[in-house]
Amino acid sequence: MAYRHVRANGTFLNERELYLGATSPEGRPGYHVVTPLLLADGVVLLVDRGFVPAERRAPDTRAAGEIEGPTTVSGLLRLPLDRKPYWFLPENSAERNYWFYVDPPAMAKAAQLDGVLPFYVDADATPNPGGLPVGGQTRLDLPNDHLQYAITWYALAAGLLGVYIVFVRRRLAEGAASP
Repeated sequence: MAYRHVRANGTFLNERELYLGATSPEGRPGYHVVTPLLLADGVVLLVDRGFVPAERRAPDTRAAGEIEGPTTVSGLLRLPLDRKPYWFLPENSAERNYWFYVDPPAMAKAAQLDGVLPFYVDADATPNPGGLPVGGQTRLDLPNDHLQYAITWYALAAGLLGVYIVFVRRRLAEGAASP
C-alpha cells in the first residue's frame, strides 16, 4: 500500500499542527506541516501538507493556507517506520512540537487526538491558497549513483596498490644496497 495515490475528504484540525524538521530542495531550513484531517466517520488521518520555510512556521504567517471547512486531500499513502530510522537521529521532541520522523501514535498523543490511523498521507503538489505549505515533497525519482561509487572505490584501490608497490620497491632497493 505504500506510495499508493489516495484521496481523503475531511476537515483540517489546523490548531493541532505538528512540525517535522526538514530542508527545502534548495537546502533552506524549515518544516513539513503535518495537520490532522478529521474524516466524516470521526477517524483522524495525519497529512503531511508540505514544506514551509522556518520563518513561516507560525500559522498566522501563512493564514491563507489554513484551509477551513470540508476539503479534499490527494497524495501518497505512507507507512511509518516501526522504529527510529537512524541510530544517530535525535529523539522526537513532543513537548517542543519538533519531530525528526513521523510517529503517528506519539504525534496523536502530543496533539491530544484519539482514533488516529496508523499511516499518513504526503500531500501532492496541488497548490495551497497563499502558496504555503508546498506539497509534493516526496521524492519518487531516486538517483542511481552506483557507477560513480564503483569508479571511486576502484580508483582508491588502484592508488593504494600504487603506494604499496612504491613502498616494496624502495624496501627491496634499500636491502640490495646494504653490505
